[in-house]
Amino acid sequence: MEKDKKVVAVVGSRSVRSCAALAARLAELAPDQVVSGGAAGVDALAAAWARAHGVPLLELRPDYAAHGPTAATHVRNAEIVQRANLVLVVWDGKSKGTLSTLRAARRLGRRCELLPLD
Repeated sequence: MEKDKKVVAVVGSRSVRSCAALAARLAELAPDQVVSGGAAGVDALAAAWARAHGVPLLELRPDYAAHGPTAATHVRNAEIVQRANLVLVVWDGKSKGTLSTLRAARRLGRRCELLPLD
């Protein structure tokens, strides 16, 4: 992560199909890069926003071969957080993966913003 670049990670629940607060916050931040996990739901919303606004997108997918089915997503989530200056979180209150990522961000001292659902 370059210190002068504004890299925003977007993480969240797969069940979320729309989130006006996410689009509004990304527009307000005008990031140099968006980092996400390439999954359905919030990740897909972040990717669509980045593509629509010409913002470079880095999608980090789990490496199941290297880390196995249980750990791969947690390893990937920690990598997403490590690459960002700010982590935007859209959580449905149920997703364990999103909660794990939020905890990783706090452990690593990353600034986090929990955005409201529609």
